[in-house]
Amino acid sequence: MTDFRYSARALIKNPAFSLLAIMTIALGVGANTSIFTAVNGVLLKSFSFPEAERLVVVNCVSKSQSDLGVSYPDYLDWRAEQRVFVDLGARFPAGGIIIGVGEPKRVFGRYVTASFFSTLGIQPQIGRFFSEDEDKVGAPRVMVISDSLWRRVFNADPAVIGRAINYSGASWTVVGVLPANFDFYGRSNGNNDVFLPMIGSFGKEHFVNDRGNHPCQVIARLRPGVSEHQAAVEMNTIAARLTAQYPVSNTGVTVDVHSLLRDFVGEESKALLVTSAGAILVLLIACANVANLTLARASTREREIAVRLAVGGSRWQIVRLLLSESLLIASIGGALGVLLAFWAVAVFKAIGASVIARIDEISVDVPVLIFSVGTIFVAAVLFGLLPAWKAAHVNVEPALKSGARGSGRGLARVRKILIVSELTLALMLLIGASLLVKSFWKLMEVNPGFDPAHVQTFRLRLPDSKYENPEISIRAVKELRRRITELPGITRVGITSGIPLGRDNVVGYWLEGQPESANRIQWPVALSLFVDENLCPALGIPLVAGRMVSERDTADSPPVIMVDDEFVREMFGGDVNAALGRRLRYEGENEPWREIVGVVRHVTHYGLEEHARGEIYRPWLQMSGGDNDFFYTRAMDFVVKTVSEPNSYLPAIKAELRKVDNDLPLGNLATLEKLLRNSTATRRFSLGLISTFALVALALSAVGLYGVMSYGVNQRTTEIGIRMAVGAEPKDVLKLILREGLFLAFVGTLLGVAGAFALTRFLSSVLFGVSATDPAIYLAAAGLLLIVAIGACFWPARRAAAVQPLEALRYE
Repeated sequence: MTDFRYSARALIKNPAFSLLAIMTIALGVGANTSIFTAVNGVLLKSFSFPEAERLVVVNCVSKSQSDLGVSYPDYLDWRAEQRVFVDLGARFPAGGIIIGVGEPKRVFGRYVTASFFSTLGIQPQIGRFFSEDEDKVGAPRVMVISDSLWRRVFNADPAVIGRAINYSGASWTVVGVLPANFDFYGRSNGNNDVFLPMIGSFGKEHFVNDRGNHPCQVIARLRPGVSEHQAAVEMNTIAARLTAQYPVSNTGVTVDVHSLLRDFVGEESKALLVTSAGAILVLLIACANVANLTLARASTREREIAVRLAVGGSRWQIVRLLLSESLLIASIGGALGVLLAFWAVAVFKAIGASVIARIDEISVDVPVLIFSVGTIFVAAVLFGLLPAWKAAHVNVEPALKSGARGSGRGLARVRKILIVSELTLALMLLIGASLLVKSFWKLMEVNPGFDPAHVQTFRLRLPDSKYENPEISIRAVKELRRRITELPGITRVGITSGIPLGRDNVVGYWLEGQPESANRIQWPVALSLFVDENLCPALGIPLVAGRMVSERDTADSPPVIMVDDEFVREMFGGDVNAALGRRLRYEGENEPWREIVGVVRHVTHYGLEEHARGEIYRPWLQMSGGDNDFFYTRAMDFVVKTVSEPNSYLPAIKAELRKVDNDLPLGNLATLEKLLRNSTATRRFSLGLISTFALVALALSAVGLYGVMSYGVNQRTTEIGIRMAVGAEPKDVLKLILREGLFLAFVGTLLGVAGAFALTRFLSSVLFGVSATDPAIYLAAAGLLLIVAIGACFWPARRAAAVQPLEALRYE
């Protein structure tokens, strides 16, 4: 305590040193605490289920698709034959409209098996979950709703249990309400509103018995002591047996098992890990900077330390005293850093809520505070131990003779090593950030294949029971399209089963004239969309060859399709003339051959950095008649091209919708510009953070170099005075100091380039269109560091050149 009190008084007496050291540590600790808060909340924190770490996703994969989904018959066989899971549950998305409770509401949820909730290990907040008997064809319609839906629609009324509600035109009975902390793929996930029995709701023949149809996603709970790898081995053994039993549908199918958390977070984990590495480098640079400051201060205290040792003080007592000062600096700076992290986390949640999974749930909680305390202690040791050790081993007799200024000769080399280390780390971070900046720039140069300006999109979801007849639903869609088209300021209205960056439908197909494989898993796949004649003109998708689909392409005309130039490249080597007139058919019973009548430009449907996949466009009035096709007549996306701000037309569009059907809401409202911006938001988020860290690192290194050179000039005042007294010119002194500073910068640059070359290879997975060893980036970053170093050295050098010989000698 005596050491701490003395250290506190000493820091108060040296406010410039104290403030600079504290703020430097605050930056390092704040950066690491805020990033760890995000990493902990997104990547490390389990879902709110019992023993959530044992929950896994079990999925089929094939050579052409890494996320194939699971057929319902395969799911039943898995559940019956496996011995590695406590249980399995299946799900796939659902969506509908609640009518009769205030305004019509578009809600999203999931069709699930009865085992879904028991696999998660949860209990309802009120009511019950549905049973196996209720998950059968012909069973009474029952549903489970979320706590959020219960509160915002039913005002948290317990009497909702047993209440019949109109969902998508049919009567459903609410039997249970999920707990408030239900966190399946994030509490903010929109697909958590309603949960319906899978077979009781969707027990179609093609779904229940078709092994070639893979709509389900399967979750499972591992038995205690069973690893993901062991489960994968067992499931692939079962898959091999099913392949032998059902070769037509199951050949080429394997099974992947991975954690539910990994499945949810996905690629976003890479962005957080990259920024975490940047934050660690900032902390190391901050520690090196403060260590340099502490060494400089220790050198001015050599006489004090020598006196302490001369009157009987031990070297351990000196180390303890100086470490107490370092710990005090780290504690105050760390506390400020934690406060900075609270602010940073609020910013993260504000700008990343819609783009980073679970980011809206992060908080500076107890694990984060424990991490912060550990970071503060590590920082104190990193920047305090070496200066304390060096100071405690001062040579007493020379130090007592050297005067109050202190010689610091033994510490100069250490300080130079530290500043070289700072420059090395700063350059590594600067190169990494520059690679990400160039990568983002390259991404922004990608042509999305459509014009997003002034385009409003929404989905019209028609109630299944009321619009069960496809002809009725088609008439409603046409009527709404006509009414919207006639509104002033609207130039085009297109219809599609999936807008760019929205819903997709990947199907297998086979070209006429090629040997046809009986196993549909072996068929090539493409994105397949239903479109009307207005979609491509509304989105500005250009025609390459042939013709667009037209209003004459109906169920009574020959089946036709358009393909994109990526499809032509994959299947015809880029020869559009070879593609026109060729025919293909989709997988499925009684599918007709469809003629390719047009080729359009490729659209980046999955985002600007997608791995391009061929796309096929079918006239929406030529649906084949299957249940899956006719579903789209009740859930089509509208693309509305306007002459001004798209959102300003929504009131008029809603008014026209009420004239078509007063019980229909608009869903999935978004402008294409917003969707395109959101598709790069994760990369933009991580780029902003890593760029900020790089600039902070560069600034800290510049301050550190300036401090080293200023201190060196101060220590060499007498030497400089003598040089000038014997004839040296100011420009000679200027060159001398600049040469010494630039030598340190040059060494740091060489080491930084070598370190970046070794480490930036790990960035390859998050780069787009840029090599991790791009020489232009390395040269530019190194040049920037050297320019900053020249600036940091110039002012100390100029001060040295202004030294007056008589004053310097008189001072000595």
